[in-house]
Amino acid sequence: MIRLIAFDMDGTVLDDHKKILPQTKEVLERLAEQGIELVPATGRPFCGLSPEIERLQGVRYVITCNGAGIYEKETGNCLMGDNISLDSLLPLLTELEPLSVMADPFLKGKAFMSEKNRPLVEKMHVSEELKEYIRTSRTLVPDLVEYLRERGDDVEKLTINFAENEDGVLQGYDEVLTIVRKYPQMNAVSGGIRNIEITKSGVTKASALMWLGEYLAIDREEMIAFGDSENDLEMLRAAGIGVAMENAEEEAKEVADFVTLSNTDNGIVYALQKFGVLA
Repeated sequence: MIRLIAFDMDGTVLDDHKKILPQTKEVLERLAEQGIELVPATGRPFCGLSPEIERLQGVRYVITCNGAGIYEKETGNCLMGDNISLDSLLPLLTELEPLSVMADPFLKGKAFMSEKNRPLVEKMHVSEELKEYIRTSRTLVPDLVEYLRERGDDVEKLTINFAENEDGVLQGYDEVLTIVRKYPQMNAVSGGIRNIEITKSGVTKASALMWLGEYLAIDREEMIAFGDSENDLEMLRAAGIGVAMENAEEEAKEVADFVTLSNTDNGIVYALQKFGVLA
């Protein structure tokens, strides 16, 4: 019996316009009323939660930053944090700062961006909705390294986004990859938009999901998880049933137990019907 439904946000529960389709919303809220836990699992920080998720009834906990943080949705309280130590992150960030890339640290549920990198958002090859999310979720600071050093807080995640040149090439991607590979104590994956998302080694959506399962006394066999990109792979493997969306990256489809319809075609509902979660 399924007692927990975990789902990625972008490209999974949200359609291409960052909305939850009405049928998907109705079904999820009905299942929550029956006692099933709804758990969004996102790479975003808590401050970047979609308004659609904020309005979704029945969500008590949110996995953020690819598993580095679990937050109570209503209070914003951080239930669990598994962060990159500041001492580990600052040398990496110092190497990235001279490059024309958006290396944005997430900490304490918030996201930060260097002021000089703000114009690069307009050169990203992503939807206008995603650009708007980045614009509105980042707090601009003049010097990221100095700001973090003064705060002294450990960091949940570092998200590195890239502008594109006229030929469609990601500016600075190869240089960043070379630098990131020098730090094996950190885990690097893609969030589905040709970016690089860095957490502490061993921290994934799966590690947070298993922590939450223990907290709620829910076994992995009682979980079904939905995702579409590289940062969902471990979660799809860990859950009793892992479901990739039709629009998912091939890696996600390969590790999933089932490939459902797309995020624009109520794919979550289709899979819940397929596995008998819907009465």
